[in-house]
Amino acid sequence: MVNINTNGIEEAKRIFSIQKEGYNKSHIVSYDSRIDRINRIENMIRDNRDEIAKAIEADFGTRNSDYVFIADIYPVLSHAKHVKKHLRKWMKREKTSTILEGFIGQKTYIINEPMGVVGVMSPFNAPVSLAFDPAIEALAAGNRVMIKFSESTPNTASLMKGLVSKYFKEEELAVVTGDLEVSKVFSALPWDKFFFTGGSEVGKKILEAASNNLTPVILELGGKSPCVVLEDADLDLAAEKIAKVRLMNSGQVCISGDYVLIPDNKLEKFLKKVVESAESVYPKVLDNPDYVSIINDREYERIISYIDEAKASGCKLIQVNPGNEELPNKEKRKIPLTIAINPDKNLKLAQNEIFGPILTIFTYDKLDDAIASINEREKALALYIFGKNNSDINKVVNQTSSGGVTINDMLLHAGSNTMGFGGVGYSGMGRYKGGFIGYQAFTNPKAVYQQGILRKFTTSFLPPSKNQRMTKMLKAQVGIK
Repeated sequence: MVNINTNGIEEAKRIFSIQKEGYNKSHIVSYDSRIDRINRIENMIRDNRDEIAKAIEADFGTRNSDYVFIADIYPVLSHAKHVKKHLRKWMKREKTSTILEGFIGQKTYIINEPMGVVGVMSPFNAPVSLAFDPAIEALAAGNRVMIKFSESTPNTASLMKGLVSKYFKEEELAVVTGDLEVSKVFSALPWDKFFFTGGSEVGKKILEAASNNLTPVILELGGKSPCVVLEDADLDLAAEKIAKVRLMNSGQVCISGDYVLIPDNKLEKFLKKVVESAESVYPKVLDNPDYVSIINDREYERIISYIDEAKASGCKLIQVNPGNEELPNKEKRKIPLTIAINPDKNLKLAQNEIFGPILTIFTYDKLDDAIASINEREKALALYIFGKNNSDINKVVNQTSSGGVTINDMLLHAGSNTMGFGGVGYSGMGRYKGGFIGYQAFTNPKAVYQQGILRKFTTSFLPPSKNQRMTKMLKAQVGIK
């Protein structure tokens, strides 16, 4: 009997060796070759978008092709277009010499050289875009790339493995598939750079595996992203945006708002609008092709356990079920939006990243209380603020820490082509996307110093120095007499 794990592990090691051997430090991949590789990713995604949508839907059970386009197809094509537009400029050496240094013949500059072989592990919630977004940047930087898709999306992984093999040679870009055992081996290979998107607890294991090889890593994790609703916020707008984004992909989005902090006196109006917004978008859930299923039975049971625990504790729960359907439904893995109001902080839905269609709401008296509540938790991937008073907005921004912030909207900081995207602390480390920031993430910024006419005199600085005049000059520069 063929051992699938053994095959997957051996294949990962084999391709890794091919890429390592094929990467030649003395031969930097040309601009034309990098553009060609990005073009092939574009063509692969564009030409096979229908098959990709079908594979992702097969993995989820229910996932509308329009949402697949928004979450997995469009981001890759848009990202590739932006990178190609700017790549020639990014590949130029960065001059850092001052005018005076140039006058005396000194040159200083930075060369952003490729790292080598890059490993990418993508999650299940946006399997294609979260695999190929970092791959595009790594290829643009002149690296070789290997991708390991989540074991929760086997249909997507199998399809993309076959497609990549048609458009690329193994030494350029390759996909490996397999379960958790393959993932463990994959993450422990001696990469030149490793990129992981997923949960914080798994991120710890990735970091531990990478430490044995001193592999530099980018961790895009999750956590509990707060939505702070200020006293003067437009409640209708805030509630509509928070509710609709929370229901995107049935809450299986790492930067959707995990919980809301709202003034006591605004709660009832906010709740009413959240419910109205959810009902208007999803008047039915069970047979609604727009309402995404939970990815698998394990995740479904986890989310249900959070709800059951909260119910048993006496927490007030509101289930948004306008069609009066039999929900939650285990067979179709569909859970309606469930709102938990002021749950006990010891409950799992209050402590853990939910990653499902549950919205927890906490009320506060003073803004300082809301800020303190945020700071009691681990640092979040995203922070959202709704309000008009700039003083209060700045107070929240400056007195909390998070990977990024969007004010009076949702998600938008993550799509910027100028700022980079990433977490901090428990929500991750490193930045990617965001134009040049993303390109730099997969390069080594090698500093180069070329001495000018002073090359004949700098030996005076080397020990043992008996030049008292030189010593006195150096002391004066740092305020020592």
